[in-house]
Amino acid sequence: MSGDSLSVGFKSQIGFANNSVREGVLIDGQQLRRVYEEHGAALVLYARQWCVHPDDALQDALIDLAHQTAEPRDPVAWLFKTVRCKAMNQSRSEYRRSKYQQLAAEQRKPWFTSESDSMVDASEMQFLLSELPALDREIVVARIWGDMSFEQIAELVERSMSFVYRRYQCTLIVLEKKMNGHVREPS
Repeated sequence: MSGDSLSVGFKSQIGFANNSVREGVLIDGQQLRRVYEEHGAALVLYARQWCVHPDDALQDALIDLAHQTAEPRDPVAWLFKTVRCKAMNQSRSEYRRSKYQQLAAEQRKPWFTSESDSMVDASEMQFLLSELPALDREIVVARIWGDMSFEQIAELVERSMSFVYRRYQCTLIVLEKKMNGHVREPS
């Protein structure tokens, strides 16, 4: 395949067939800015039909426009077409990602195993722990279920032992209030 037929094939794939571009003319920064200022809001609204992050679709389309070796005859029409393609691709990616994440969440093992004689429901405790700040959760889990000393936890989280002890005590109070139905946390 010759270089000319390759470039014609590529141009037709991205919508530049049939003289829809002006050869040798590149879009400059001022033209790009003007197109964005005049049509950006409409392009975002247009992309919003298909995807959750329409600004990303527009940004990707503008980048593609800036990288064209020849300016489209009608940059606005080209942008609408490209934004639509980018938004649809983004939507498909979001759908695949959400399906994968849902499947992964369903297959994730619970943090705790429920025992009939346990005083605390495992799923409730998992939920309560998931609502804690990461450091507080790490301290509580290491202390209660990891059976680690405050000294060991302090080394683990790279904080002082007194800090770890205070965070542990405060977090237990928060958990107790949440378990007893109180919503307010201590300040």
